[in-house]
Amino acid sequence: MLGRMTGRLGVRFSSHAVGLVRQKTLSDITKSYKAREPIAVVTAHDFITARIADSSTDLDVVLIGDSLAMVSKGYSSTLEIPFDEYYYTCKSVLRGVHEKYVIADLPFGSFEASVSQCVESAVKLMKLGKIGSLKIEGGFEHAAQIKRLVEIGIPITGHIGLKPQQFNATGGYKVQGKKAHDAANIFNEAKFLQELGCSMLVLECIPHRLAEYMTANLNIPTIGIGSGPGTSAQVLVQADMLGMLDFKPAKFVKQYANFYSTATTAVNSYALDVKAKSFPELETHTYQMKNEEFDEFKSLVES
Repeated sequence: MLGRMTGRLGVRFSSHAVGLVRQKTLSDITKSYKAREPIAVVTAHDFITARIADSSTDLDVVLIGDSLAMVSKGYSSTLEIPFDEYYYTCKSVLRGVHEKYVIADLPFGSFEASVSQCVESAVKLMKLGKIGSLKIEGGFEHAAQIKRLVEIGIPITGHIGLKPQQFNATGGYKVQGKKAHDAANIFNEAKFLQELGCSMLVLECIPHRLAEYMTANLNIPTIGIGSGPGTSAQVLVQADMLGMLDFKPAKFVKQYANFYSTATTAVNSYALDVKAKSFPELETHTYQMKNEEFDEFKSLVES
């Protein structure tokens, strides 16, 4: 049983602290990358989805993506979630992760204003523990912030191509890099981020040939989402891949389950059982009280 154990002297200690469960590190991810082993990444947005992800035998990385603003918190975009709300959500996710490498976003509004604001937000997140890398959307425009975080020893995952935090500037959520000039800008931005010291790079919604070329000509792992099979890793939003919500997912999403349908059917079955008085069942779902104890109870309250 994971959790706490008691030694001979009565000292309580965590099973994780003594190395029975080892969390993956950046070195593990780099090793897989150099061995050309595909890397599997999925998001998590609360304790339950963190436990699902961490329990997977073949998953490598958990991303606490700011997409949770929409799939978990009900905001219309990632721009709306306050940093404190994202921060406390990270705490919930991290309580459920023990084995996987963790990447956490720096949400919109928590790093753009200045280098000092960026460092303050980054340090606050890193002090939660278990986070192996922070992800920043953008490249050239955030060079000073990324450079400073790398300098103080925080691994940074870049994010280029479609940048959801900047969707207003690009006219919505659209594929990026379809034109040669735009593709060259994305590739140059990727090289720039690599030179700044980024450890990994998310490539979102760019043509698969461009993503494949970039992956072959960079020296850091690329994490693709909507960018084809030629990247070092793939990431999907867990709520999308498991069908947790009642809307059609993006073209690049493969649904591996339909939790929403299964859950609503189950809840409706429960409601019908309640209305039919078939739940709870007397012998199966209830606790018993000895006759003499119940008789004494009645005597006490009725005397």
